[in-house]
Amino acid sequence: MMYQYRCACCNQVVLATDKTCPNCGSHNIRSPFGFWFFCCVAGLVVALGITLGKMYLKNHPVQAEPKSVVDFLSSGKNTN
Repeated sequence: MMYQYRCACCNQVVLATDKTCPNCGSHNIRSPFGFWFFCCVAGLVVALGITLGKMYLKNHPVQAEPKSVVDFLSSGKNTN
């Protein structure tokens, strides 16, 4: 069996219906699906972030203002 519930104390394989470990009596049984659940949620968060980022950039395009040489040179002068 590829996916097995295991005792967190002694790392022995236990049945999914067991409430305690038959070897050591621990109540801490680890599920084999915790890592996969984390991966799925993390993937959804990344996909949502990319989608929202694309929507933001589509509605708020970043454009540089064109500056001429004269504008650049006159910006350094102090006009009093």
